[in-house]
Amino acid sequence: MQAVQRPGYLLSAALAAAVHLLFAVFLVLGLAWQTKPPERVEVELVAALPNSPRVPVAAPPPPMLEPAPEPEPAPPEPKPAPPEPPPPAPVPKPAPPVPKPPPPAAQVRPAPEPPVARPDIAVRERRERERKLQERKAAEVRDKEQQRKAEEAQRKEQVRQRAEAARMAEEERRRQEEARRAEEAKRRADDARRQEESRQAFLAQQRAIDEARRARERVEAEKRAAAQAAATAQKVIDEYTARIRNAIREKVVVPPGIVGNPQAEFEVKLLKNGTVATVRLVRASGSNAYDREVERAIELAQPLPVPDDPELFAQMRDLRLLFRPRD
Repeated sequence: MQAVQRPGYLLSAALAAAVHLLFAVFLVLGLAWQTKPPERVEVELVAALPNSPRVPVAAPPPPMLEPAPEPEPAPPEPKPAPPEPPPPAPVPKPAPPVPKPPPPAAQVRPAPEPPVARPDIAVRERRERERKLQERKAAEVRDKEQQRKAEEAQRKEQVRQRAEAARMAEEERRRQEEARRAEEAKRRADDARRQEESRQAFLAQQRAIDEARRARERVEAEKRAAAQAAATAQKVIDEYTARIRNAIREKVVVPPGIVGNPQAEFEVKLLKNGTVATVRLVRASGSNAYDREVERAIELAQPLPVPDDPELFAQMRDLRLLFRPRD
């Protein structure tokens, strides 16, 4: 039973969908036919004159639009046929809607006039451009004025510097002239003084010859006495130096394994009582053990023998002593 009723059900559904589709197409075509495209409007903007008074312009009335035709109500959708009854009869096609005739010419309203641009907007824009132009020109004038003032100040500074340089050059020239005059006066005074000195020198020359001869004799005698005293003092100093070296050498214990006869040089500073103030190794012997042993012997040999004469002691206060292990 269901296999027999199935084709009728599908046919009814297809017919209902076709009817709805045709109704929608007719509805769209009818609205498109009744809608009139707006006319093209050209507007010419007129700026107000600079000195013309501002005339208020009345706003154009809003355009009157015709009400759109109300769409016809859509027919109710057919309910699906129940499975039990036989398939419904085919629905006849509805007639297409008759388009409404266009309204008569008397009822067609003219298109509204295009709105005219308000002149105050153009005036404000022109004034704004003029204001910006004036500000730019004023800024350029200020920049030029500042540049002119800077150049004027630089020119005045250059003039001042040239004047200062000229003044300093004039002062330098005056100083040089005064120095030249002072030098000339000094030269003349020196010439006169040299002449007088030459005369006095000639007169004292003879006396100087005798005095020089006597002085040479005294100097020679003093030199001989000094040489003799120095020799005597050196002899005493050598004797005390030898005694000091021997006193130190007696305290030295030569370490074993020394090759050859190396030499160590020490600088010794003495006090008046023969005490050693400082000891410094001037030149090492190459054997650290021998150098330490000699330094230890110098400390052990105190007090060292020194002369009682202050002058002799002053000459031998700082001694340089040489030590060799096989001397």
